[in-house]
Amino acid sequence: GSCAAGLLYGTLKPSGPPHRRHILCVTAMAALMTLPLLAATLTGSLLVLAGALLVAGMATAPTMITGMTLVQERTPEGRLNEGMTLAVTGLLGGIACGAAAGGWAVEHLGATEGYGVPVAAACCALLLSIAQACATSTPGPRSARPRAGSAA
Repeated sequence: GSCAAGLLYGTLKPSGPPHRRHILCVTAMAALMTLPLLAATLTGSLLVLAGALLVAGMATAPTMITGMTLVQERTPEGRLNEGMTLAVTGLLGGIACGAAAGGWAVEHLGATEGYGVPVAAACCALLLSIAQACATSTPGPRSARPRAGSAA
């Protein structure tokens, strides 16, 4: 699902600022991550669950592409490698923590309840994205400070 959506998203010319697109992508991810939980809870069908997982994955690549666009846009000139490395390291750390949390949830709460972990993670990401967008769009003392590494 993620691969197909990434290929399709790559052919589009998205409009609007990346921070708004990022919030839309994370919102889609939070909404679509509920599908496997609903499929497991309501139907119990492995075929329906497989379809729900396929559709849920479709928000992943567009969200990652848009997030990397934000990293590229906000990283100081000459430090893009560091910015991308930090972003990918955070992404891989998040995947590892999510896998551990999902495994714990399945072992202690049950297989169906384990599908709640990605929903919680996506909702947390949405709240953080909204908070970050509000913080960067509000002018204040933060925006008056020089960037790290620049002469004041």
